[in-house]
Amino acid sequence: MLSPTWKEPEPKMDGLVFGLCALIGLAATALSAREAWRQRDRSDFRVARFTRAVAIGICTMGVTFAVPAVENAIESATGMNNAVKLGAHICAVVWCGSLQLMMVDWSYNHEVLKASLYARIALAVCVLTAMLPLFVNTTDGSVEFTTEYAVVPGVTVYLMVYLGYVAITCGEIAFLCTGMALVARRAGHTWSARGLGLSSISAVLGVAYAASKGSYLVTHYLGHPWPLRYEEIVSPLLAGLAVISLITGLTMAMIGKRLASRVAASTT
Repeated sequence: MLSPTWKEPEPKMDGLVFGLCALIGLAATALSAREAWRQRDRSDFRVARFTRAVAIGICTMGVTFAVPAVENAIESATGMNNAVKLGAHICAVVWCGSLQLMMVDWSYNHEVLKASLYARIALAVCVLTAMLPLFVNTTDGSVEFTTEYAVVPGVTVYLMVYLGYVAITCGEIAFLCTGMALVARRAGHTWSARGLGLSSISAVLGVAYAASKGSYLVTHYLGHPWPLRYEEIVSPLLAGLAVISLITGLTMAMIGKRLASRVAASTT
């Protein structure tokens, strides 16, 4: 059986970063779900309110799976190697897809909204459809779906499909958030503009995370990888910063919109 090209002790960075992300995500999920529930009967209910809560909740689940202690506990209890890795990656795909749907609902007019939503849902389904057979055909007791096992072709292809989707979706989210932040700033909605601006930065960090892992896989395939120990530090940091800043930005935008509504109601 193939073995990894570089064996380092598992970095403690993952547990610290993703553990913090999970705690912040739990609080933000509760706030977003409460806001969506409160406005469920409004005539102007938007898909964005629901998908925001789903995105933050799924993200929280995914980063919880990524905590090494949680991963080891689940795999020991179930006896299924790599099951948690697959769960975390599926959560990431659903998270990115939900954020896309949220931003599309905010940014596009009703004439093209349905087509835009369906196109992005189809893309996410295609990515998951490609990932699952690769996972099934590659996984066994001696392989982990990390860059440490880039010597295994199935792991590299699987991760490149996943990372490619993350890069594409985060790129679009960054573009849409930036445009909406500028509109909000011109309209005088300071908190919403700051939140959307922070969300845009987080999406750029998501692209950087995909580029970090992807560049290692590509350079490994070409025979000249950069040191794995650096990738195992840089990638979790980028992912953690992306998650924390995105959750914070979306929460700021949500609170800012509520404050603006209250101010408008008090002046009428």
